[in-house]
Amino acid sequence: MADALFDTTVFIDYYRGHEGARVVIESAVSGRMTASYSAFTVFEFWIRPMERLEELEYLALLSLLEEAPLTRDVAQIAAMWLRGQSRISRQRLIGDALVAATAVARSEPIYTRNRRDFARFDVQVRGY
Repeated sequence: MADALFDTTVFIDYYRGHEGARVVIESAVSGRMTASYSAFTVFEFWIRPMERLEELEYLALLSLLEEAPLTRDVAQIAAMWLRGQSRISRQRLIGDALVAATAVARSEPIYTRNRRDFARFDVQVRGY
C-alpha cells in the first residue's frame, strides 16, 4: 500500500505545469511519500489523443509509482455505490467510482484537483 493514490488530474496538471501537482508528484518521485495510481487512470490517459512527449512523460511517472489493480473488491465497492443510480448516472460516474473504490480498498487517500467529483463516495480526498 502507498501513502496516496493519484487521480488522473494530478498527472495531467503536472504535465501542464500546475504548481500544486508539481509539489505532489515531486514528493512521490523524491521518496517523501509513496504513491499509487489506478489502472483506470491508464485507461483515461490512452483513450484520449496525446502527443508523444506527453505519453513519454506519463510512462516515466507511472514507472516510479505503484500500480493499483482493478480487483473484484474494487468492482464490488464501486458497484454498490452506483447501485440505484440511473443508467446515465452510472455511465457518467463509473470512472470516479472505480478510482475511489481503489483508494478505499487500499486505505489510501485520493489526491485530485476535482475534490467535488469524489465527494459522493465514502473516500478520503486531498486537494493540491
